[in-house]
Amino acid sequence: MAKNYKRQQGLTIEQLNAIDLLVMGMTDQEVADKVGVNRVTVTSWRLYDPYFQAELNKRRKEIWGASIDKMRNLIPKALETVENAIKQGDVKTALEFLKMAGMGDVFVGNIGEDEPEKIIEKLAREKESKARFDLDTHSREVYKKSVLDELDELADRLLRLQQAGYSK
Repeated sequence: MAKNYKRQQGLTIEQLNAIDLLVMGMTDQEVADKVGVNRVTVTSWRLYDPYFQAELNKRRKEIWGASIDKMRNLIPKALETVENAIKQGDVKTALEFLKMAGMGDVFVGNIGEDEPEKIIEKLAREKESKARFDLDTHSREVYKKSVLDELDELADRLLRLQQAGYSK
């Protein structure tokens, strides 16, 4: 078993460091070398540890959010540049702008149904589909437990392979 792998909540220092390196774009092997664990351990955390996965996803969202903010700050400048190009008669830019604004996809077929019966049928299909996936609370908890058990089993199997010498 990898050290400090089995736990109910919280992350080890190695796991937190691994997350920092993964969000920087490093591979599992590079992360393992820097953190001081086997590559299979990093892969196991990334694929089978819900706490690790959640923190990794949270960090990725934070980084993505910062990138979105930077992009948002560039929008006024980009729009001003496009506006100037269009004012100078740049037809290609004008057409691209219309496409990006969604005007290239505007046609009657995208408006929606004009017959109440078809709208009702669509709503009924959506409701039926949703009902199939709505599990009662007890079933959901049983399912969550089975998923966690399965993840533990996969992690154990991966660690046994690692111990048997299949580390790469």
